[in-house]
Amino acid sequence: MLAFASVPLYNLFCKVTGYGGTPQVSEIPSSYISDKKIKVRFNADVSNKLKLYFQPVDREIITKIGKSNTVNYEVINNTGKDILITSTYNVTPQKAGLYFNKLDCFCYEERKVLAGQKIVLPVTFFISPEIIDDPNTSELKSLTLSYTFFNVNNINVSNLY
Repeated sequence: MLAFASVPLYNLFCKVTGYGGTPQVSEIPSSYISDKKIKVRFNADVSNKLKLYFQPVDREIITKIGKSNTVNYEVINNTGKDILITSTYNVTPQKAGLYFNKLDCFCYEERKVLAGQKIVLPVTFFISPEIIDDPNTSELKSLTLSYTFFNVNNINVSNLY
């Protein structure tokens, strides 16, 4: 029972602290936009059993710290059947996860992609200006937001432990 409960508790810990490169979720944009810029790269992966095209529309952007941005990811189901998918995400380097704030994303949501369907999934985010004042992150010039999609029907909970 404790092992089962540890996964949600660990996910909560990561979301609250940014541990493991877990981005923060914010409901309001930053009130301060710095003149300092940072490069944000976007990565997309799929589990090895999922036959799906999944890529960011833009591979990277350069943005002002504190500025809200929206980027899109494309998903194309090239299989002959409908697929139920979900995604996980992280930010590298891990120390930047605490300052990567998502205003809107498709993470952890189950989504049905019909056979042959193409969908566009937006992510809206900003980099917290506090990243500038942290001696561990003040010199960062770039970071990467990475998503991995999984077929919900193929997830085996026993493989998580």
